[in-house]
Amino acid sequence: MSPSKYAVPGKPSMRTLRCLLLMALMLGGFSAHADTVTLKDGTVLEGDITAEDSATLSIYLEFSGGTITQTRQISKSEIARIVRWTPRQKAERQTTRDYEKLQKYQLSPQDSYEVEYYNQIINDVFRAFLTEHPVSPYTSNVTERIVEWKAERDLVAAGNVKFRGRWSPAAEVAPLIESARGHQLLQQAHTLISQHQFESAVKLLQLVVRMNGQPDLVSQAKPLLTSAYQSALGSLDQEQRQLGGDVISAQVRVDQARQVLTAAEAALAQSTNGNSQATADAQISVNRARAELNAAQSNVEFLKGQLEVVKQKLAAMKSQVTVVETSTSAPPAPKPQPAPPPPASQPDVITGLVAWVKNNWVAMGVIGAVILFLISRLLIKD
Repeated sequence: MSPSKYAVPGKPSMRTLRCLLLMALMLGGFSAHADTVTLKDGTVLEGDITAEDSATLSIYLEFSGGTITQTRQISKSEIARIVRWTPRQKAERQTTRDYEKLQKYQLSPQDSYEVEYYNQIINDVFRAFLTEHPVSPYTSNVTERIVEWKAERDLVAAGNVKFRGRWSPAAEVAPLIESARGHQLLQQAHTLISQHQFESAVKLLQLVVRMNGQPDLVSQAKPLLTSAYQSALGSLDQEQRQLGGDVISAQVRVDQARQVLTAAEAALAQSTNGNSQATADAQISVNRARAELNAAQSNVEFLKGQLEVVKQKLAAMKSQVTVVETSTSAPPAPKPQPAPPPPASQPDVITGLVAWVKNNWVAMGVIGAVILFLISRLLIKD
């Protein structure tokens, strides 16, 4: 079956258009035969009468296409006239309403779904409707939609993918799909970060950095992930400290309420020996103090629960391997240059001179004897 035959949003088949027209006509006919309650002041209410006794009547009303509902109880003394639906009319209206709910399940003109999703909609939505309403004006349309969904499901099961309105083997378009998905996740992560929803952003960015076939996206996601991770930790840590302070303050209020209750109970014990009015007033004070203590204790428990949730989230965040390097590889470190030799110190010079003298003492002795001989000759001549 060609993809062009599939029912898609914005391009319903002629059969679907006929069913929608029939549905509109039926709804128009229903409104004239609805449970209609006309009040003596002229107000007309149309809906389902859900309960009734000798004195009152309850009617279920819908507004804004069913998005707003209300059950109104009316005194029969206010009613001028009642027109009731027949059981058949109510059954027909329910069938039409159930068919309306099917309209949100449409095949996408651009993308395909997972096989499991096709099966879920076919079985839990379309076939469930046919089971619930085996004979209805919409049976042929729903049956046709099952055929269309099954045809597309079979294409996907055979290894094909619809991407940007075209069917292709999954292996061929997998990189394109991954790239489109990565860009979408990055955009969503940027939006979440701008809204300070750092934990949610971390989860999306973790998916991107695992896309080994998209190095450009990974390089964009890594520094963003590091920043979002640190911001998430900081936000959770701040929330933990705030809740810790709130717990302490709430516990102080509990202690104060307990003291007030103790004082009220003592006043009640003393008032039992006096007049009855004082005892009644003291009992009221005790009841009020006990209620305030219970409220304060409940608040402490609530705050402790919130604090525990934040602690668990913080621990889970810290346990994740999410801190990544902003670059895939660090530049090689430069080779260390050899250090220049240190200047010779004075002890090293003396040591060298002594060693030279030891190795050349014979020559030095001869030279010294010659010098002494020459000096002595000069002295004799003078």
